[in-house]
Amino acid sequence: MTAQRAGEYGLLNTPLATIVTTGVPAEQAGAVSGLMNAGKRFGGAVGLAAATAVAAGVGTDRAAFLLMAAALGTVAVLAFRRPQRRAEPAPVSGAPAR
Repeated sequence: MTAQRAGEYGLLNTPLATIVTTGVPAEQAGAVSGLMNAGKRFGGAVGLAAATAVAAGVGTDRAAFLLMAAALGTVAVLAFRRPQRRAEPAPVSGAPAR
């Protein structure tokens, strides 16, 4: 792994972990973080397998790059269309938490 790739993972992992674990109870944060990391690994493996299959089938690397660009564009569109989660109101002091 090059220093550039290591830097990219470092820059992406912390914000992603923060987004994924926001709103999760403290006792479940470890499980959620592990699930996020497993999902990243699985997605990377499936993506690499798909790109390799496309490149081998078509005979050029360009098809694999186009497939990955289309997948990235699809994910970006879906991410912006995702409904926003509303924050729960803070409990009033002295009132029991839900």
